[in-house]
Amino acid sequence: MPLLASWLRIGSPTKKVDACSRSSQDSLTIVEKADILQSQKADIREEKVQWLVRSIVNTHTELLKLPHLRPAPAINKLLGNLVAICSEIHDQEIINKVLQNVSVQAVLPSLRQICAQSESCLELHWAEHILEGQTQQEVVERLESFPYYENYEDLTRLEVCSILSATKKAPRRVAFIGSGPLPLTSLCLLQALKSDVAVRSLTQPTTNNTTATDNAANQEPIVLNVDYDEAAISASLKLSLALGERGNGMEFICAEATSASASRDLSEFDVVYMAALVGVTQTDKEKIMLEVISRMRRGALLVVRSSWGLRSCLYPEVDLATETLLKRLEPCVVVHPYNQVVNSVIVARVR
Repeated sequence: MPLLASWLRIGSPTKKVDACSRSSQDSLTIVEKADILQSQKADIREEKVQWLVRSIVNTHTELLKLPHLRPAPAINKLLGNLVAICSEIHDQEIINKVLQNVSVQAVLPSLRQICAQSESCLELHWAEHILEGQTQQEVVERLESFPYYENYEDLTRLEVCSILSATKKAPRRVAFIGSGPLPLTSLCLLQALKSDVAVRSLTQPTTNNTTATDNAANQEPIVLNVDYDEAAISASLKLSLALGERGNGMEFICAEATSASASRDLSEFDVVYMAALVGVTQTDKEKIMLEVISRMRRGALLVVRSSWGLRSCLYPEVDLATETLLKRLEPCVVVHPYNQVVNSVIVARVR
């Protein structure tokens, strides 16, 4: 009996229960640690959201204190930091929390307006600086020394590729609405259409088409610059002339975006650009687009500059998938750059 009792004690379920209890405790510890880690991660993400919110709101406050928006060390630093912050890549949850924050929502319209005005001041300042060049070579050198010149080249390359993905032939006639005093996109686009081998190869007919088609493909490209600001058009026209051959093909009209075609028929253009600063809100942009589209020919392309993520703090995001716009436009390409290029690109075909 003592032997049997000993055996029973050895094989009794008590020890098994104890062993299971220890295992259960270990499992609970693992779960607790996982919960703590998850909570810490959530805290870090929330701290990131709050830091982004504070940075955006505080920058807006500091910008409002400035006596003017012309280029100067203070505004250059503030806007440089803001662009860097808004160009960071975050997941959609963080982006939504920042953009939906009450404080950010309150300053967004004003912040975008400040960014637009400061960009115009920057362009006008540099246009004047470039025009002070004594020779054509010096004018070109000053143009290419513009701090964001490479960004414009990158953006133009992105847009040209987007355009070529939506059409079988490279455009020869382009209108740019909202060109501003320093029409860098127009100049970069003109150079690309004139000299890029890949682009030029697509301008050649692939079949035995008519002579008219051949002639159209071989036309020298033209970029029409449209802006409502007389000072902007005057500066950009002088710059184009000062650049010599490089400015050949640039044309200019001073007019409102919605009435530009009153003095120039937009139906003659293969592509019409709408700059990011044309229209402040989605409603404004939609109204302008509908007016512009009504004067374009069927099959022509509309290129709209938009934004995404936190970059929409700098430029308003454009939605082409509205019921009204979809009746008139067929969206073809949307590109959201993840590099130093801030603007997104939307290409749509006129129905």
